[in-house]
Amino acid sequence: MSDKTVNGLVQTWVPVTDELGRVHMEAHWVTTTSMPAAAHAA
Repeated sequence: MSDKTVNGLVQTWVPVTDELGRVHMEAHWVTTTSMPAAAHAA
């Protein structure tokens, strides 16, 4: 997974647990004025 930047928005993926206890990923968009450098372990 990766984050995407579009016109001051950052798309992040967060785990969400539904009412049956199942976990899935949902995309959330948040506004930002600057995007910090991200380090990803390979």
